Amino acid sequence: MERAAKTKRIISYLPQILLFILIVTVGGIWGWRVYSGDWVVQVNGVKISRAELDRETALAEKFFESYYGVDFQGDEGEALKKQLRQQTLYQLIDYALLHQAAVSCGLRVSEEEIDHQLLLDQMQAGGAERFQQLLKEEGVTEEQYRETLKKLMMIDKLQDYITKDVTVGEKLIQEAYQEYKDMLVIPERVKVGHILVETEEEAREVIAQLKQGSDFEKLAEQKSIDPSAKQNKGILGYIGKNDSSIAEEFKNAAFSLSPGEFSQEPVKTEFGYHVIWCFDKKAAGTATYEEVKDSLSQQLIAQKKQERLSEYLEKLRMNCRLFWHPDYEL
Repeated sequence: MERAAKTKRIISYLPQILLFILIVTVGGIWGWRVYSGDWVVQVNGVKISRAELDRETALAEKFFESYYGVDFQGDEGEALKKQLRQQTLYQLIDYALLHQAAVSCGLRVSEEEIDHQLLLDQMQAGGAERFQQLLKEEGVTEEQYRETLKKLMMIDKLQDYITKDVTVGEKLIQEAYQEYKDMLVIPERVKVGHILVETEEEAREVIAQLKQGSDFEKLAEQKSIDPSAKQNKGILGYIGKNDSSIAEEFKNAAFSLSPGEFSQEPVKTEFGYHVIWCFDKKAAGTATYEEVKDSLSQQLIAQKKQERLSEYLEKLRMNCRLFWHPDYEL
């Protein structure tokens, strides 16, 4: 009788014991999932890996060494490295927050958009082969580059989305012109267009067609391999002699032309062969309000957009959930 009663009591505790075991087991599994993997911090549940932080920090170090001559040797160098690593980490957190916000807003980046931007980046690097070489030197795969590119393009779309109503009035632009008038000295510049092709033979064919009276803009749309040619019809706008983003060979040829003339010989750069058309030339001098109005407007709008984005990001920071890996030292 007593044994039966004991058995009955044990059986009555069975569901609670099983529940306790289940809770402990599930808790262990949850803990394993949370702490597993080589990560540094979770941003609203999304992990930033240690490998990603290491890679981005190494790129930042290389940038500061190459462009600013920063020395990361010795004790001071190690302190700078640690500081740069922390800044890089907080930047990755901001990127994660902005990317998550872009997804929440329903924004998307198509594979076609990524392919187009990748092509532009390859051209900027000096061709697909040189682009792959640069990725290899930086220890970045094309897949990683595409993924980062996608996130950055999403963030750009988010900025456009949250700043779409930002404008500046005429009065503010005029005030800015009066304030900076003395500094608005524009160097000699030339308004140019180009038709970019792969071979010298193709460039000579384009020159022959222009000599026969073919329309430059239509020809640029049809022949140019510049990805932007479909939108701008080959017209690049004004460039200056000190414009570092333009190849020297291109600038030399462009400034040798008079308005209405085009290059009679193909102009070779790292991007291919160019046929250059000169639309206009302007001498150096103080810019008039009309000359810089659009540029000032764009700068003021960009400033206001940046301010709004900073305010938006600050709100995301205040409302985010950060979960630091227990092994990571802040």
